[in-house]
Amino acid sequence: MNLTINSTSQEVTAYDKYISFTYDGQDYSVLLHWDMFDGYDLNFMNGKSFISYPDWAMEWEENHEETLEYVLDGLVEAVSA
Repeated sequence: MNLTINSTSQEVTAYDKYISFTYDGQDYSVLLHWDMFDGYDLNFMNGKSFISYPDWAMEWEENHEETLEYVLDGLVEAVSA
């Protein structure tokens, strides 16, 4: 069998990220969804259930130029030395 791949391409049009992080000493889990048509959707989670935005997250949206969704999407996992 002789198989030759001449080209390939891939376009990411949507993704989901499950992110856990600590903010001000409190642990949080979120589901961050992005798609090319609707942009970001952020859901805070308690286990597998969605919960309300914490107060600090609502204030974030009012007081920062970058959305919380954008910041969380760019997070890199912390590395312990």
